Amino acid sequence: MLKIVKNALLILGAIVIVGAALLMLWEARLRTDSLNAIVSAAVNGKSFPNEYYNSTINGVWLAAGVGVIGGMLLGLGIGVPSVTFKKRYEQRQAAEAAKLAQSAAAEGSDKAESKDKNSSKE
Repeated sequence: MLKIVKNALLILGAIVIVGAALLMLWEARLRTDSLNAIVSAAVNGKSFPNEYYNSTINGVWLAAGVGVIGGMLLGLGIGVPSVTFKKRYEQRQAAEAAKLAQSAAAEGSDKAESKDKNSSKE
């Protein structure tokens, strides 16, 4: 279950960050269009509507906020473990039991070999 949540947070965070970057580029394009209109009107000595004076700072703050939220989602996706503590504990106990069984089997075979050597010497 945690693996699904982890992957969902990673994907959602990446999508939100890409969306924030696209929103920031959109705002930059709008600002550039506004500046081009203002400069061309100033050069030609014409008046221009007040809509070019509108600030795009709200859009920039929105894009920054969306980027922060996306970063938080991505960070959560990276930080969430893919396996629960209980499952990791069970896996560790099983690995330790297998290691103990293997070492006990190795000690048993060593004892058998030493008995064979002792019996052949007599």
